[in-house]
Amino acid sequence: MAQRVKVPPPNKGDAIVDYEEKVFPDHKANPGDKALFLIHTVPYEGSVGGINLLTALRCKRKGYDVSIVFYGPGSSIPVYRGWPKIGEDGYGAGIQLLSNLVEKLIAEGIKVYACRFSASALQGHREDDFIKGVRMIHPTDILDIVIEHHRAGAMLFSTWTV
Repeated sequence: MAQRVKVPPPNKGDAIVDYEEKVFPDHKANPGDKALFLIHTVPYEGSVGGINLLTALRCKRKGYDVSIVFYGPGSSIPVYRGWPKIGEDGYGAGIQLLSNLVEKLIAEGIKVYACRFSASALQGHREDDFIKGVRMIHPTDILDIVIEHHRAGAMLFSTWTV
């Protein structure tokens, strides 16, 4: 029988990795730099939508002009939600996680767009269901915003999950 390696269990507050080492320089945006985030992911079905929103916030704080486009199932991210009432967390923390993050992004000056087609035809959301500050766009605007950002030499982040 193999002998099990015994180590002391970790304690709350212990670090299990070297979280202070930074390998790359802390780059900042050059004047006029842009970043575009295309988010086509099911809300709360994984971490990818939230991680992209946090990355967008980091880009903004590094000086980038940031835009986010929610389309496909991602159109269900920037809407008002809650249980039992809008804005409430119901059974515990988490229901408002993405909504609160979208509101924070808008408050910090990030432009947030959502596709009218996927919102209404696929998800059944009305424009009034969207968080204040989210700009609804025509589905053909998605390619045009990509072209606009490509021509400007922007960083493009595209997330697809279903």
